[in-house]
Amino acid sequence: MNRLPYFLLPLLAILFIQAGCSSSVLELHGQLDLHRGDFRQKLADKKELAEKFLACTRQAHDEQLSEPRDSGASLEPLSPDSPEAHAISVRPLGIVIDAIRRRHHEKGASLSILADILTEMANDETARLDLDKLTQVIDMARRWHGHLGLDEDQLERDSSRFARTLLTYNKAYFGDLSFTARSASTGSSHRGIVKVVSKGFVDRSGNVLLFPGISAEIIEVSPAKSLRVSAGTVDSQRVSADLTRIFLEAFFDTAFRVPAVHGATALQVGGNSQESPYPEFDADHPAISLEALARVTRDSWRAEAAVTSLVGRTVRGGSLFGANNETLAATLETAAGVIAKKLVEHEGFCYYKVAQGRGSLESRP
Repeated sequence: MNRLPYFLLPLLAILFIQAGCSSSVLELHGQLDLHRGDFRQKLADKKELAEKFLACTRQAHDEQLSEPRDSGASLEPLSPDSPEAHAISVRPLGIVIDAIRRRHHEKGASLSILADILTEMANDETARLDLDKLTQVIDMARRWHGHLGLDEDQLERDSSRFARTLLTYNKAYFGDLSFTARSASTGSSHRGIVKVVSKGFVDRSGNVLLFPGISAEIIEVSPAKSLRVSAGTVDSQRVSADLTRIFLEAFFDTAFRVPAVHGATALQVGGNSQESPYPEFDADHPAISLEALARVTRDSWRAEAAVTSLVGRTVRGGSLFGANNETLAATLETAAGVIAKKLVEHEGFCYYKVAQGRGSLESRP
């Protein structure tokens, strides 16, 4: 039996130790403020509001707020350490995944990885993010966008709500292009073709995202006007991150359905007689105040910024799971940030909805 040279043994020991200490899992608790434990702590001694908060987070926002399970029983008092309180927001995702499985048998199972990631991120005391799982999400997003290109007509006619939402978001991002014939010039028998480009994908908060190959100045151009297109720079980092963002926005919007501002692309998603349209934030009868809506938006952006920054530093660093690939790094940090943002959007909206309904809203920094 051949023996390893003695000088290799220390090296192998060091590598073994590094492999054991290095992991693709990022610990999030204690490193950033996702603004979620704050919601629970303020409701911990308000049992009725805590029950309503849990009921709100376990369902989509366009559903009627459910009551406690029966008149003689209620949910346990909410506390930051309650496993049910932290995991409850995963339930709407499971409903969407089940619906996708019924219509897209070959694709529904893969989405369960998103529910796993959210479950691991949801508990403030043990929050963590597995970058290996997040890489699978990125690959999943790529395959879904490819599916849209192959089956766009079928998806528009008969598909899951998620697939129709993703298709609408995808088309909006690429400008929802159309072409129209331009009237022939005087004395000419030829008519030109005019390209009409929409303003791009608009998320539920009103932020616009447009394929960089299309000039950002082209917004709802009339067919009667001539176009002068100056294409932007298309690079792999931007496009990969954008498409992953759109995929996640579509998935979480389908699950949570947090009311959107006027003009959001979510409001354009086609439905059927069995589904309600995406809820629009009604300024005349607001579910939460405009001030609270701004707070939810700021908190969600802060959560996205914090997680994006943490993941970015990690995947660009010298750890064993560093990406060493700028496109992958940009896409990973975007995916992590969007997931954090959507979670805070959902639970923040629920918090202000139940708290303001009883006039118990407390100021937050």
